[in-house]
Amino acid sequence: MKTLSRIIFGIAATLLLRSPLAYAHSGKTDANGCHTVKKTGEYHCHEGSGTAKSAKIEAKTSARTDARGTASIFCGANTYNCSDFSTHAEAQSVYETCLQETGKDVHGLDGDDDGSACEDLP
Repeated sequence: MKTLSRIIFGIAATLLLRSPLAYAHSGKTDANGCHTVKKTGEYHCHEGSGTAKSAKIEAKTSARTDARGTASIFCGANTYNCSDFSTHAEAQSVYETCLQETGKDVHGLDGDDDGSACEDLP
């Protein structure tokens, strides 16, 4: 009976560790432990040891994310929600870009159809 319990436990542990839930992403990070999020185009980092390295990573993150500008906005499907933005201006920019590109509010950011996206954001 103990052997059967150990086998079942071993199988369960193996399945759990091999599960997609055990991994945040594929692990394709650069030398700084950073990567670009395909969905948003944001460049971000998972680790930073030491203040100099953290400052360097922060500068790279900011520069790469800012450099993407509107080029990273995806208008082909409903992929953004108001919670994806920190400010109304960011949401409005995506709303206007996609409205111009597709002719409609692809992401549903303007719930009341008044031309203003994510009005509750600062």
